[in-house]
Amino acid sequence: MNRKYLSMLIRQSFLVCTFLIAGFFAVASAHEGQNHDKELKPQNNVAAAPTLTAVSENYELVAIVQGRQMTVYLDQFVSNTPVVDADMDFDFSGTVVKATRNADGTYSVALPKKVDLKSSIPVTVTILAAAGADLLSGDLVIAQSDKHSSWSTFWMVAIVAACLIALLLIWLAYKRNPTLLIQIKQKLPASLRRFIK
Repeated sequence: MNRKYLSMLIRQSFLVCTFLIAGFFAVASAHEGQNHDKELKPQNNVAAAPTLTAVSENYELVAIVQGRQMTVYLDQFVSNTPVVDADMDFDFSGTVVKATRNADGTYSVALPKKVDLKSSIPVTVTILAAAGADLLSGDLVIAQSDKHSSWSTFWMVAIVAACLIALLLIWLAYKRNPTLLIQIKQKLPASLRRFIK
């Protein structure tokens, strides 16, 4: 196999590899922008947001964190009526933050700096309202967002690309030198030679 042929073989292999890589990135970009995922994205975002739930005989509390701000929904447990006149203190493992009332009947809590949104933490809520005082406890749960296994896709495409390139190289070499398969067969172990005619 002369240098000229080897150079041509390398150039062709490079072109094939470039084509496969470009195709992989085109498919990956198209997958990320598919329209049929639009309806699912809001649900995924809500599911991935840190949440706090706490229930007692009197109250039911649900809170959702966005950024460093927590929006709190407080209802009476039996009637499910929103409680809009409560004074609430949130104890985040020793750091107490007072909730502020919003015009829409919800409450806002600014998370203290010590709250690490990488792990779940216990929270105690003190409630003072016309419906009665209460003490609720729950965990601020940090949900693990579902990540697309892009690395496994990458490796799958890379393996397929490598196999195609290897087959292309063997085919080109065979076209150039038909005795190549005989030479390869002679170098294989005896247990594998019988599979090559």
